[in-house]
Amino acid sequence: MVKQAQKQVEYYQYSPSLIGRQEEASYFNQDIPDYRDNPFIEALPAIFEDEDVASQIRKYPDYDERQRKLGRQTRLHLVQQISDYVEPLPSHFLVEQRLSRLIRHGYKARNPFSPAVMRQFHVGFKEVLEGGVDSTGRNISGVRSTAGGFAILGVSGQGKTTAIESSLLLYPQVIHHSAYKGQHFIRKQIVWLKLNCPFDGSLKGLCFNFLQSIDSILGTNYYRKFATKGTSVDMLIPIMAHIATLHGLGVLVIDEIQFLSFLKSGGAEKMLNYFTQLINTIGVPVVLVGTFKAMKLLSGSFSQARRSTGQGDLIMDRLSEGEEWDFFLDALWKYQWTAAVTLLKPQLNKKMYELSQGIVDIAVKLYMLAQWQAIEDGNENEKITGALLETVAKQHMQLVQPMLKALRSKDPHVLEVIDDLYPKWNVLDQYLQTAAEKVNVQGEIRTKVLRNEKIEQDEDKLIELVKTAIDFGASYERAYEAANKVLQSNEAEKDMVHLRKQLIKEITFNSMTDEEEKPGNEGEKAQGAKGKSTKKKKQQPILDEDDLRNAVSNNTKNSEAIYEKLVDIGSIPTEDELSKLII
Repeated sequence: MVKQAQKQVEYYQYSPSLIGRQEEASYFNQDIPDYRDNPFIEALPAIFEDEDVASQIRKYPDYDERQRKLGRQTRLHLVQQISDYVEPLPSHFLVEQRLSRLIRHGYKARNPFSPAVMRQFHVGFKEVLEGGVDSTGRNISGVRSTAGGFAILGVSGQGKTTAIESSLLLYPQVIHHSAYKGQHFIRKQIVWLKLNCPFDGSLKGLCFNFLQSIDSILGTNYYRKFATKGTSVDMLIPIMAHIATLHGLGVLVIDEIQFLSFLKSGGAEKMLNYFTQLINTIGVPVVLVGTFKAMKLLSGSFSQARRSTGQGDLIMDRLSEGEEWDFFLDALWKYQWTAAVTLLKPQLNKKMYELSQGIVDIAVKLYMLAQWQAIEDGNENEKITGALLETVAKQHMQLVQPMLKALRSKDPHVLEVIDDLYPKWNVLDQYLQTAAEKVNVQGEIRTKVLRNEKIEQDEDKLIELVKTAIDFGASYERAYEAANKVLQSNEAEKDMVHLRKQLIKEITFNSMTDEEEKPGNEGEKAQGAKGKSTKKKKQQPILDEDDLRNAVSNNTKNSEAIYEKLVDIGSIPTEDELSKLII
């Protein structure tokens, strides 16, 4: 019996890092034509709106003001709830949106009733992988992958894992099919699988982890069948591809990818090349999650797998002091179980940021520890003070103090040592250059990196600036160009007053330059120099009809999106309204 138990422990030494729910298949009508007649897509939940995401991923403590009057020991237990606190932040919505598109788009080419997909099982996945893809992107069975991949990188403790796990759990992990549109269709569909990168960083360890994880959620015996003594990685990789295709794996998420940096030469590249094969040849989407340390690795091989699916990588840095930090701390601060209420005054806000440096995990733990200390001390009506926060940080968070001290120093030479918390700028620059899609940068790092075409802009700010430029007489095209230029040149400036001032200077300067360069103006300039010209410049109308019509027909993706939003909010007329104005 003991030996059997030992075998069981050995058998499941690699377990999935996250286990979700299983449910019977129910098929839903699809509004998007490309998603129809595909059981893998139709069995998924409806596309989530932001309100649905927020309501399902938020985790708030069970809080009631009357709980302040309970006994000290009871209140100490209630404070423990803060450790599970999750406030939906912009990064959570971005991750869910990317994941939603990635899964569905990846399934488009993997319809289980497609002859090309079924042909792969007859050809053999070893041959499919070795055959690669042709000039049209099709593998030797005729499947043209629609899968993509993206990465989530950032500072430790900022909620990368929480963001991806919260999004994954919105979907069932396993869907059991039995019949589809009158046909027998017995299949266990795995919508997602999340694994941690093996600590030894080996590809063989990842294969074992994969097989045992599948066994643990489906009750199969793939590991015992295929992972025998002497099994090589070259034998295991096609087996993984076969199983992933058989069970319709929607997305494979690998967390803690920075462990690859400890591999011997060539090992990391081999694993990343395999992920690229999964995406490009087999059509399984892959998401990699890790700290800044993984950035150098992902600048190379995996960048080849970032197909043009419009997802883009996400960099999550610590919260920047200001609007986003205030939102987070205000929401957290209302959960107090001390006998007296401590208001969140500016000095406490500043002290919390100083001691946590905007790292969400540290801020939450610091607040929880401070309440415990205040309740246990029982001094000054259990008030939370700046001195108390400092004492708690020094006594109970000693391990992170050297890193936080380095962040506070803002010395680039010191910061480069802690590459889990701070990116090396030359590596970040290379990463942005090799990224196939625009990269969304969140947090403190936005205030430091120079904007370029690979960094997603703040669309809300862009819209506001376009509106401002139009109000000052610019045409739509000129307004969009000027607003875009201001955002590019001002990095991640959050002060809209400053941005508007820069914008007005930009459109004023351009208007003067354009007027001077108009054909026939040379004579006017000469006359002005002699004091003979009294002609004034004509002020542009607030709405330029021609420019608006050009904006409507413009094929640029960003300008179309901005135009549509401006129309929706009534800042500029629609095409029909414009036609009436012209008539």
